Amino acid sequence: MPETKEKRETTEEFFLSEIYKNAKMGADSIINLLPHIKDDALRSVVTMQLDGYEKYAARAAEALTARGMEPKEENLVTRVSARIGMAINTMIDSTTSHIAEMMIEGSNMGITDMIKLLNDHEPKGTGQEAVRLAHEVVAFEEHNLEMLKRYL
Repeated sequence: MPETKEKRETTEEFFLSEIYKNAKMGADSIINLLPHIKDDALRSVVTMQLDGYEKYAARAAEALTARGMEPKEENLVTRVSARIGMAINTMIDSTTSHIAEMMIEGSNMGITDMIKLLNDHEPKGTGQEAVRLAHEVVAFEEHNLEMLKRYL
């Protein structure tokens, strides 16, 4: 019986870590894109999304800390690659529609990652807090898509 509890905690910590990484990546991407956004309405939408990502990252970090874990971001290579990709993309085309498209692609990646996480781990005894948080992140990302579509 103790093995099951230990495995559940490990699975839940993994789940929370993935949620944290996802939210931090979304926030970092927005921070990198904000200087390139010229449209005030899009800037407002993206700033609200940044606030949402930061709140989800904080919630996942708090849950990890409560379990004695330190939240960790994506590895440096992934973060730098994303930053370079965005820099090149915005040098080539910094129009409002292109930036919205980049944001939509990022949200789609976030949704995909969270759905995979839920499909792979939800039935395996992951705690309700982590599952609920992952579902909230998916709903948040889906809402982001709807808000960004008008800028295409």
